[in-house]
Amino acid sequence: MERLKSFLLGYRFIVFLLFTVLCLSMYQFKPSFVDRFALGLEDSKFGVRSALGMSPKPYEDMVIVTVDEVSVNLLGRWPWRRDIIADTFANLSEAQIVALDIVFSEESEALRDEYLAEQIYDMDNVILGFFLRDNATQKTTEQALYYLEDCAYMNFELADETVGVKEFPNAEVNIPIIADSGLTCAFFNTEADTDGVYRRYPLSYIHKGMLFPPIAVQTLRYYLNQDSEMVLDSEGVDYFKLGDTVIEDQSYFKLNFYDDVTYISAYDVYSGKVKPEFFQDKIVVVGVTEVGVYDMRPTPQSPITPGVSLHYAAISNLLKDHIIRTAPLLDMALIVGVLLLIFLVSFYKKQYMRWLLDFFIIVMAGFVSYSLFFSEFIWLREFYFTIPPILFMVTLEGFAFFKSEMEALEVKKAFGSYVSPELVEEILSNPEGLELGGQEREISVLFSDIRGFTTLSESLTPTALVSMLNRLLDPMTNVILNNRGMLDKYIGDAMMALFNTPVDVEDHPDKAVLSALELIRCLKGINAEFEKEGIPVVDVGVGINTGTVVVGNMGSRVRFEYTAIGDSVNLASRLEGLCKQYKTRIVISEFTMAKLSHPFLIRRLDRVLVKGKVKPVEIFEPMEDEGNNREIKERFEKALELYYSKDFNSALKKFRSLGDDLGDRTSQVFVERCRLFMEEPPPEDWDGVFTLKTK
Repeated sequence: MERLKSFLLGYRFIVFLLFTVLCLSMYQFKPSFVDRFALGLEDSKFGVRSALGMSPKPYEDMVIVTVDEVSVNLLGRWPWRRDIIADTFANLSEAQIVALDIVFSEESEALRDEYLAEQIYDMDNVILGFFLRDNATQKTTEQALYYLEDCAYMNFELADETVGVKEFPNAEVNIPIIADSGLTCAFFNTEADTDGVYRRYPLSYIHKGMLFPPIAVQTLRYYLNQDSEMVLDSEGVDYFKLGDTVIEDQSYFKLNFYDDVTYISAYDVYSGKVKPEFFQDKIVVVGVTEVGVYDMRPTPQSPITPGVSLHYAAISNLLKDHIIRTAPLLDMALIVGVLLLIFLVSFYKKQYMRWLLDFFIIVMAGFVSYSLFFSEFIWLREFYFTIPPILFMVTLEGFAFFKSEMEALEVKKAFGSYVSPELVEEILSNPEGLELGGQEREISVLFSDIRGFTTLSESLTPTALVSMLNRLLDPMTNVILNNRGMLDKYIGDAMMALFNTPVDVEDHPDKAVLSALELIRCLKGINAEFEKEGIPVVDVGVGINTGTVVVGNMGSRVRFEYTAIGDSVNLASRLEGLCKQYKTRIVISEFTMAKLSHPFLIRRLDRVLVKGKVKPVEIFEPMEDEGNNREIKERFEKALELYYSKDFNSALKKFRSLGDDLGDRTSQVFVERCRLFMEEPPPEDWDGVFTLKTK
């Protein structure tokens, strides 16, 4: 058992180390097949935050003018004629900035293109959009690069010779007449994560050696009238600052989505339903939300989120410093901490408590993650410190099950032949009791010895002797087991049994006495078979005592056995020996007698001082409630009272009469005792105790 536990403890620790290394490695490298699932799980923070009404408010002076279903139905299929777009833009002239999530990359009617270009030029607040591509049928022209050059970042530093910013070889840009009319331009690309969901926003991309800002950054550069600061290294963007917002060590920032987004229909702007004054000094982002145009993106909020709202969220995030921050050190601390706590909980013995504590630990880790996001916009990767720990917990429970199965085998090995199957199952529910050592416990101890077996063995061969002994001990052992006793050991033809150990047995003194009576009955059947076979019959003596002893596994770690030691065990052995002295089959102590609850027929035998003891003990004989036994009990105890009162002459007559009339052999013992005391009277202060000289 000790080797098993040492093995499992070491194995459990190894599993803890393996899971810790695995989780930290997955967190560090984030393999795509894992991160897809992790990202989806972590998106639930947005939904929970919305359900609790804790979502932040976006920048109040910003709106989205959207080409929605109503606008398309009333003004025609998108893209509209350039003069309609120009007239719509005209009503946005009082806005501080108008950022376009659209590109005019194809020429239409020259007059209408010119009309739109003039309108944009006169407004002097329009940031044109363009789109970067990996593949395109047309290359970026020199003229387009000329216009794009004015849109690029100028204020940045290079920390390394190489720059880890994504580069696009192609660009879909506005036609020259429109490109030349805008305040500036910016790309409106966004990229999905590995699972195809849009959660992040880029800080820059490279095209033709130039570093370009996205719409959100370009909008704020002009809205705040501040240039951004940026440091690039081989990993990408090392440092970015715009206004009061600083972003470090990331080329993309995670979008903090809003529930309250202000959409205004483009038709309402075009028709004048929404007055131009409404847009005064505001930031306006113009985009398409009509589903049929397919400018929709799956996001944590919805599988059909308008792409223009990503720019809206990014602008507000930067303006209000609603940037979601990561905390890698805290993530790793939680990974190790949760795994360590689950490892420690695995030593708790009760399974339901382990499950409850493990559940509490994981829930609290999730609570920390959600709370930090709701209050501080700190994004923890709870997948990595909740899901792998759950697998770790399941693995440990698997080992716990294996351990319990191994302990069950140890229990069955230790007790399977000595206690009933019912008790084995009870022991299995608490196998820790098999540890080397002991505990104090009140039990009833039964010793039995077969009388006459020595004489019988002299006439048998060793093989026949073993067979005969098995015929005697097998049914007698079953009697013990059927009464929830534990067979402690065989001592030749003798047997030691314990009641109320290793598990609790109610009314264990009754069970021990009942076993003794059944042993006598069992012996009658065995002797009947012996008589038929011409084999000499045998008899049995049983001694029972109840008291506190030390029970447990005694011995060395190499070899030990479950047994009981103590003065109460020794007394039970002495009582078994008294059966010869008093010519009875069963002798029990006053301590067992006091604990009995079953109405057995029991007669008082004597008060004796057994060899090796300094205190006398009163002894009793349980009898079958049949035949003349009630009369024997009554007449014997009346004679015993005369004996204790030192009226040995009267006691002798009653004992002799009982022996002659009913054949009570115990009375014959007291006939001789009375004669002895009549010849040599006991001292005046004699208390009725008879001192035995032998065991």
